[in-house]
Amino acid sequence: MTDPAVAILGAGIAALFAVGFLALVGRRSLVKVLLGIEVLGKAATLTFLLAGYLYDDLGRAQAMVFTVIVIEVIVAALALAMMVNVYRTTGTLSVLAIQRMKG
Repeated sequence: MTDPAVAILGAGIAALFAVGFLALVGRRSLVKVLLGIEVLGKAATLTFLLAGYLYDDLGRAQAMVFTVIVIEVIVAALALAMMVNVYRTTGTLSVLAIQRMKG
């Protein structure tokens, strides 16, 4: 890969990270928060792959990516289970409704 291609890929990863971060900051809905976390995870995955390519160590990068994917699946499953529980309790997935809960 040439230097402009690496720069374009790096810019794409930065944009993906920014989109995921904005989804977390604008946290009106739990679905948007979960999607933001997933997009941030994908940006981290691509960062590991790019670093592995740049340092000529794709084997280690792929092992890290596999680990990140496994962790993302676990986080997504737990978050979805919690979202179902919150929806059953409050009837909504709004973050503001969760903040009003006591107990």
